[in-house]
Amino acid sequence: MILGDGLRPADGAASAEWIGEALRGPDGTVGGLVPDRYPAILRVHAPEPALEEWWAEYRALYELVASIGERHTSTPDRAWFGVWEGHGFDNTTTHIAWWDPPPDEGARRARLAEQARLREEDQRRNAAIRAALAELPRFDRPNRTYFLLEGPVAGVSRLHDPGLRDWRNPDLFWPDDRRWFVATDVDFWSLYIGGEDDFLAEVAASVPTPSESVPPDRLLEIED
Repeated sequence: MILGDGLRPADGAASAEWIGEALRGPDGTVGGLVPDRYPAILRVHAPEPALEEWWAEYRALYELVASIGERHTSTPDRAWFGVWEGHGFDNTTTHIAWWDPPPDEGARRARLAEQARLREEDQRRNAAIRAALAELPRFDRPNRTYFLLEGPVAGVSRLHDPGLRDWRNPDLFWPDDRRWFVATDVDFWSLYIGGEDDFLAEVAASVPTPSESVPPDRLLEIED
């Protein structure tokens, strides 16, 4: 599947319509991101930016939350993943840097030919990605539109960028029984998790990064 091996496109967007209906806060607040159906919301900070293997640590954070979430849902084999459509999956570009000038006219022509070949390859790949993404159902949150995928809770580790095949974190993530809800955004890296107290307590005690309870009216902190 274009955004994840072992995942599948949702059969329409109906399974995500409850989110917009349950958001009670204005855009830019925790309550405008996490539905108003949970007794508490936990902010889990992303790994420290200076970490050399930051992206691997961020993926491990999602996998840890998912492994705990599997024990706090009646539907571990059915979950939903919302991926923001604005990540630019269909405009990837291949770059090659040549530091030395071409030694002769033949080498210059060869470089130009290689650049033209790569541009055509990028265009074909992006067109194929664009066509595949067009087949996925979408749903809306204020100022955001998401692709909707379906799979097991553990499928969070199998999401990937369709162009580069690198792991891709979901922007929104929840089990079918809605016992908990994980959300982040392109403007920050922290995870905002709604759920029951016992689930959130286990997450807070297990994650390697700082965490704290946050109210729905808390402004979302922009993180570079």
